[in-house]
Amino acid sequence: MRITDVKNNEVAETKSETIWEASQEPFVHKSYHEMSDTPVVEVDALKQLQENIELLSDVQNRLSFLMREVRYMMKA
Repeated sequence: MRITDVKNNEVAETKSETIWEASQEPFVHKSYHEMSDTPVVEVDALKQLQENIELLSDVQNRLSFLMREVRYMMKA
């Protein structure tokens, strides 16, 4: 948070903002997998997003294949 003193035209930063700006580490997402050997896994948020997009793409391809097969069976 920034505090501005109008009389002296000074801007002071609070400690929380300077700590936030000092840590340039990527955002880490913790996920819990109950049946896994390591139940709590920390993954970079961007990497997790990429994996989720790949998984959604795979599921979409499988679903479109299934829908083609259903249409084919309905015509027969």
